[in-house]
Amino acid sequence: MQSLERVASSHHIPMTWMIGNMAYIPFASTYNAYHASNGDDVQSAYFPSLHVLIAKNLPWYMPKVSVMSAGTERLIPQGLYPGEHAFWGITWNSRGTDGTWDLGAPWGTYCADVKSYKRPQPNGGCDLLAFEWTARDLTRAYMSGREDAYSTDPDDLLQRGGFTVSTAVRYVRSLVDAYAAAGQTQPIVMISQQESRDETSAGSAPIMDAIYAQAVRDGMKVETLGQAASDARTFSAAPRAVAFPYIPGGKAMESAPLGGSTVYPATIDYHDAKIGMTFIGGRTMPTRMFRYADYPVSRFNRPIPKAQMPALTGIRAANGWLTLYIYAPAAIRGGAAIWANPANTNLRGGGTIVAGRAATVLIFDLKRGKNVVHYRCQSCNSAVFDYSI
Repeated sequence: MQSLERVASSHHIPMTWMIGNMAYIPFASTYNAYHASNGDDVQSAYFPSLHVLIAKNLPWYMPKVSVMSAGTERLIPQGLYPGEHAFWGITWNSRGTDGTWDLGAPWGTYCADVKSYKRPQPNGGCDLLAFEWTARDLTRAYMSGREDAYSTDPDDLLQRGGFTVSTAVRYVRSLVDAYAAAGQTQPIVMISQQESRDETSAGSAPIMDAIYAQAVRDGMKVETLGQAASDARTFSAAPRAVAFPYIPGGKAMESAPLGGSTVYPATIDYHDAKIGMTFIGGRTMPTRMFRYADYPVSRFNRPIPKAQMPALTGIRAANGWLTLYIYAPAAIRGGAAIWANPANTNLRGGGTIVAGRAATVLIFDLKRGKNVVHYRCQSCNSAVFDYSI
């Protein structure tokens, strides 16, 4: 704890200390000192007796985010004691390290369905805000299937990703930059998490220092988990498309996505209340889809089933219009990525979501069978775009 506090406070970054059990109560004086000097906060697991004891020892304590650790089922009703409306702990695929598999849930923060936490709240509200465990490299997590090797947690990089301390420092600076870039065109939360009991590697401190230094250098707004919950609730119900680059470093675990090519492209991850999709750089149609309506009850170690994929059968750009011809094996909300700087294409119309400077994601509802989708695009003089393949 002292090591983490020294690194964070040197960059004027307030920590949120997550208390999972009674064993941390004897450190109350330390939490009080850190709160007074740095503005640090505490959030807790959902046991009522633990909440009561924390409040007794930390008079400033205000429960806002329930800590739901790995390896156990997400007990949402119990977890929102006493009156919290957010929880932390979503892990996409950590079965090899933490025994948890939330595959299919959106990345980052999202407004979760209280009755089925992996999918977004259907009515557009935000009764329950979900936070992921720690920020991941979205592209390498997808390409490798190993989210637990590429993240903002130093242990992931050093113990599982095959990084040295020096290569991990360079890597996390680029990782923070990628999140900062995504945040320039839409609000986004980047979680940085480290367990104090894992702070045993000599390399953890310089890696955390690099993360914090780059976040400050990039002008990110730094907040405690409770403060982030208030801010994130204002935007996490909206559709979101995050373009993420390929960041080299560490042990390469990816399988070549482009017919044997060793050049790994960027990705876009999109989600709204009905669908989650992943796009590979340069490709128009998604390569992975999760239809949230098909998953009315979430279990933490069962994946959301992947949806049947629509196919692009043709594309035409003429007379200021972009037209897509799509075959859908079943009625579904679908999407297409137009890989070009949105400022150059100026695509307009309902269901146009900007993904940074990389692409515009088009969202539409498809009927079973053949579909024709039109979008206004005065700058579309060709159906071949800047970053297409």
